[in-house]
Amino acid sequence: MKTSTNPTHIPSAGSRARAMIEGNLLALSAAVCWGFNEPANKMIIPDWISAGGVAMSRLIGASVIIWIISLFIKQEKIQRGDWKLLWAAALMMLGFVYVFSLAFNTASPIDIAIILTFQPMLVVGIHALVGHEKVGGLELLGMAIAFGGALLVILGGGAVEKGRLIGDLYAMVCAVSYAIYLVIIQGPSKRYGTVSLMKWIFLFSAILELPLLFTLHSSTLPIVQHFEWTPLLVLLFIVVFPTVYCYLVTPPAIRMVGSELFSFYQYMVPVITTLVSLWLKLDSFHWYQPVSFVIIVIGVLLANYSKAKTSKAHAEKH
Repeated sequence: MKTSTNPTHIPSAGSRARAMIEGNLLALSAAVCWGFNEPANKMIIPDWISAGGVAMSRLIGASVIIWIISLFIKQEKIQRGDWKLLWAAALMMLGFVYVFSLAFNTASPIDIAIILTFQPMLVVGIHALVGHEKVGGLELLGMAIAFGGALLVILGGGAVEKGRLIGDLYAMVCAVSYAIYLVIIQGPSKRYGTVSLMKWIFLFSAILELPLLFTLHSSTLPIVQHFEWTPLLVLLFIVVFPTVYCYLVTPPAIRMVGSELFSFYQYMVPVITTLVSLWLKLDSFHWYQPVSFVIIVIGVLLANYSKAKTSKAHAEKH
């Protein structure tokens, strides 16, 4: 009887094409959800619900939804040494979500979206500090340019006089928290599936947020005093789409299209946020916003180009 060995499976051109289409659709849908996220938060904070109330709803709501999803999906067992990483990631997740909500008390949704595009540069900087990775001169220049763009948002348009400075600084703290979260989760994300990780991270974040429950007073929240469907539906959208959906589809989208192409979709987020905010009359357009956005994108692209060139040279050398 003739036996045959099963060679390493090579995806067909058709399957690769389908994966690219699916990956691009997932990346686009995530960008759209994130683009609507800032205006949605601005619609209900602080007029209908407090920043802490939104953060609590996002973390507890996402935890419940993902745990229900996990009942129908096979998951990996978390190794003992990774639990501390998940708790650290949960702490950064809490910092990101809570401070992100606080930013909407005073900041412009367009400004917040633009400042968050600076986050990839923070990841590079953290890797350089913690991982002792060498950073080239061109990469440093890109980081400096991107930082200048973020600084223009924070200080531009009379932010100090208009009371937006605190909110803009909160947005920068959000970017830092999320960048640290990405660095922490980089290792575990290679060992476990998305649902296996996110169900624990959101659960731990919700547990860490429990002390904030004592700061919430339902008697002072208009959404409780005068019940209306619109703010409740907006809050539900924030929990389901920018929180649960985006966190679940991002890893498979990156696997299908690559991190570079996925990052390009993220540059759509401030554009979508601007269009939606202007359409809903939640914000006004200022000269420094497109200028700062272009500056940040140039800085990020320059740094990415330098990093890719260095990685290619290193691979050819070895």
